[in-house]
Amino acid sequence: MTVRGGALPDASVRRQRGVIASYVNMVVQIVVNLAYVPLLLSTIGQEEYGLYQFVGSIMAYLVSVNGVLSASVGRFYSIYTADGDTRMMENTLAIARRLFWGVSFVAVAIIAALIPAVRFVYSSSFTESQINECVAMLAVLAANMVVTFHNSISLAVATAHECFTFPKVTQLVGLISQPLLILVLTQWYPHALTIALVAFATNAIWSAVQRLYVCHVLQARFTFHGWDRQLVKCILGFSSAVVLVSAADQLFWNSGKLIIGYYLGAGAVAVYGVGSQIYTAYQSAGLTVSGVFFQRVTELIHDNHDMKAVSSLFARVGRVAFVVCMLILGGFVVLGRDFVHLWAGPGYEDAFWIALILMGAMTIEVVQNMGITIMQVLDRYRFRGVVYFSLSVINIVACLVVAPTSGIIGVVVVTALCMIVGNGIVMNWYYAVKLGVDIGLFWREIFSVGAPLVATVASFIVLRAVVPCEYLGWLAFLLFGAMYVVAFVAVFWTVSSNEGERSYVVRLFTHR
Repeated sequence: MTVRGGALPDASVRRQRGVIASYVNMVVQIVVNLAYVPLLLSTIGQEEYGLYQFVGSIMAYLVSVNGVLSASVGRFYSIYTADGDTRMMENTLAIARRLFWGVSFVAVAIIAALIPAVRFVYSSSFTESQINECVAMLAVLAANMVVTFHNSISLAVATAHECFTFPKVTQLVGLISQPLLILVLTQWYPHALTIALVAFATNAIWSAVQRLYVCHVLQARFTFHGWDRQLVKCILGFSSAVVLVSAADQLFWNSGKLIIGYYLGAGAVAVYGVGSQIYTAYQSAGLTVSGVFFQRVTELIHDNHDMKAVSSLFARVGRVAFVVCMLILGGFVVLGRDFVHLWAGPGYEDAFWIALILMGAMTIEVVQNMGITIMQVLDRYRFRGVVYFSLSVINIVACLVVAPTSGIIGVVVVTALCMIVGNGIVMNWYYAVKLGVDIGLFWREIFSVGAPLVATVASFIVLRAVVPCEYLGWLAFLLFGAMYVVAFVAVFWTVSSNEGERSYVVRLFTHR
């Protein structure tokens, strides 16, 4: 693949740049959220923030379809890119664009049908003005969803060509600019609807920029060469499996908000939303690396059918993801209560337990996220969809039972148990027995890198317990946190890391 002005950098260099850009994005997102959420809560209040979280949970079900089609397009476009089949690359994008318009129309129709349902179901939980604002936000977020659908084609093209830097940079600018605009505008219009409008405007602008990059720099062409029924059948067939997984993910992570909103109102949704901000940041930290290697996994399986090499890559990426997750999860165990108290203020104490329980439960999924990529490339994703959808139905029923008596924490515990069963037991069995992944190698590597790090975290838990105050102030919190990070990194570098990981870190920062 060439671009105007010369060839693209070597694939390994692009992957290194992609990892760096991904982690820069992750750090900025976490920092922005740390500053943004408490400022937003002080500007629009708990009730309005709860409304935004509530509507966002509804929209997440529909936006998940975007991930479904994007995964399908990315899979087949990556295969044709590896084969050098320009005609099929072009036709895949052209057909995908037509499919996306159809899906957009259906999604907008679903939103129109949801509006009277929201009015009816939540009439006793929300005020009339809150329901009217929810309806307006649904309309704005529907438009935002259509933009997101179509931009996912551009992101699929960039991923297939392993060109990560420019999309990540535009996402970075969006991460910074959107909260700033929201904080300025909510000074005059302190409503959840303001957030939705700004999100739509910034998403539209940066989606257009990314589309220009894909068309003019990567020279992607959306040339229609005819309605390839086999290709459409493959895309939709693959999508049907991903639909189950996406629906299950949304049922797991967003049905809780809907159930809590029904029984406990918008204020309780806001508390849950604060906890969800923390565990979402944790999830994104662990998932950052694996997406960079999609094309590499495609080449190993599609070209060489080398499952031994795939198992090795699975273990190596899992080690890196585990170190990042352990740094964050361990730090949250040590200082999480102090952080929530300082960050969100009084009244959000349950957010600590919400975040901690869900972070612990999702750790296996996060460190094994490359398994999802392997299943997608092998077209074996349907099993994961069936398992997750079944567990999500069990999760909803159990949450409805425990919510009236156990409240937010009961809902979170039920969700966490379902995730542990799905990811910790069922999926590991499937990776090992059905896909031929050396899952024993994976867990041996995780144990070897993790044991010294867990011991480090345990020592800091004891150290924090002897500090004679319920909550630390900001200065003490930052100093204690800095001590923890320095000790964790030192133990990783001297005890846990292997030669390959140390060399890779050196190359990342020296470009050698």
